Amino acid sequence: MLPAVPMTRTVDTLRGPRNILMKDGVRVMFAYPNTDFYANLKAEQLPDESYEAEKADLISEEDKMLAADDTNSRNYALKPKMQGFEIYGIDRKKLEGGVLGAYLFFDDSTHVVTTIYFLNGEPGRRRFNDLTEYAKLRDSFLQSYTNCVRGAIKPAK
Repeated sequence: MLPAVPMTRTVDTLRGPRNILMKDGVRVMFAYPNTDFYANLKAEQLPDESYEAEKADLISEEDKMLAADDTNSRNYALKPKMQGFEIYGIDRKKLEGGVLGAYLFFDDSTHVVTTIYFLNGEPGRRRFNDLTEYAKLRDSFLQSYTNCVRGAIKPAK
């Protein structure tokens, strides 16, 4: 959990750097048995009064990543809503680099944003061998994660 005082972090958007104010948050790392870490998840609750603007800035950060180079592409295969979460995702076009995918989940009713970074492990220390296997594992993880947390999230006050 974050300290008792609101925290900020800076994101690089198409309009330049923007500050994201967080009321609360948690970071969770996921790994399958005997493998490298597979997912780095950050769930943050944003203030009611700045949620819409900060949501737009977080989406713009992904847009900037896409515009910066052609090694990433937006994932249009997933539906824009999953278990009631609005979802945006980008993935690398090749099995290279430390991060293979970055996904944003927005829960407008609670003002919670979840960012999931899917990590590339060393061959033999990961549960996928190519991008097709990565995509299947990623989609299964996203479905399981959203199913798990949907009932646990309480509306913002």
